[in-house]
Amino acid sequence: MTTYVYYPRGLATGGPEALHQLVDSLRRQGQDAYLVPIPGTATADRAARYSHYDAPEAGAVDDAAGNIVVVPETQAMLLKPLRRAQGYVWWLSIDYAPRFVIERDTTSLLPIERTRNTRFPLLQVRRVKRYFRGAISGEDALLQRVGHLAQSHYAWSHVFAHLGRVGSVVSDYTPAGVTSDSLSGRVARIAYNPAKSRPIMAEFARRWPGIELLPLQNMTGAEVAEALESSLVYLDLGAHPGKDRMPREAALAGSIVLVANRGAAANGVDVPLPQAHKIDVLPDIVANAKRAYDAVLADPAAAHAAQADYRARIPRERDTFDAEVRSVFIEASHGSDGAAPSA
Repeated sequence: MTTYVYYPRGLATGGPEALHQLVDSLRRQGQDAYLVPIPGTATADRAARYSHYDAPEAGAVDDAAGNIVVVPETQAMLLKPLRRAQGYVWWLSIDYAPRFVIERDTTSLLPIERTRNTRFPLLQVRRVKRYFRGAISGEDALLQRVGHLAQSHYAWSHVFAHLGRVGSVVSDYTPAGVTSDSLSGRVARIAYNPAKSRPIMAEFARRWPGIELLPLQNMTGAEVAEALESSLVYLDLGAHPGKDRMPREAALAGSIVLVANRGAAANGVDVPLPQAHKIDVLPDIVANAKRAYDAVLADPAAAHAAQADYRARIPRERDTFDAEVRSVFIEASHGSDGAAPSA
């Protein structure tokens, strides 16, 4: 049996790293597994930052009985030609998947985040186009016959609610990096990822210009690590389309993590932070974030101690991931929603 995992060659973000991690985990567990470049990406240089993973490439998929083909959620139609191999869609950032992005634009976005494309009537036009595309292309039928993997409990629930399919959680893990369990010497500032919550953080800066904000952009990996290791708070007010990695990296670096109470961050399986550190989005996410930050400043030691369990889970993620991979791909045990650790 061989497992083939399609990936966007040359792209270095959380999703492609998870695809590398899957192949690496399978090979560490004695399985034959390869990455396959998504069509149109084969000429790109491989991302050097992932060279430490044992994840060689195959030129093409062998559509043979017993083989497995995994695609990220943006490439579900690559499974359509399969006749003998078992196909799986791996829902990594489910809110951005073509099949579900309209649900995101309808229910997950706040008014401050909406654009012309996410408001009526264009939203309705997009909904009609998706309906016909799903029927004409065969995507709807495809999603009913292939298997489903979910990077998060949130994605597992979404697939079940919208497609009626029971998937299996295969998460990812945070690579070992800078770790710190001390608040000593930290600057009373907020580090954040502007790619996740730019309009909300712009409004936060406008209302409270006296609070130091540090956008994690145009930095090397070492600079991001130093910023997290020296900042008191990491704030993520984004939509959390999956179990995002940067909050976990921030926690490992010792920052106190505050997140918006939405998407994958709204449940205690994917983001097991204290409820006081999950910021309600209504009626005013910006004001609610300010109150949460003020509470941390009032007693940083207590806030940091309250996240001890969350920090302790992160170094164990690779073992959990390997167990999930073994369960699905080696033992053929399916259906886990990630709510309990794999055996």
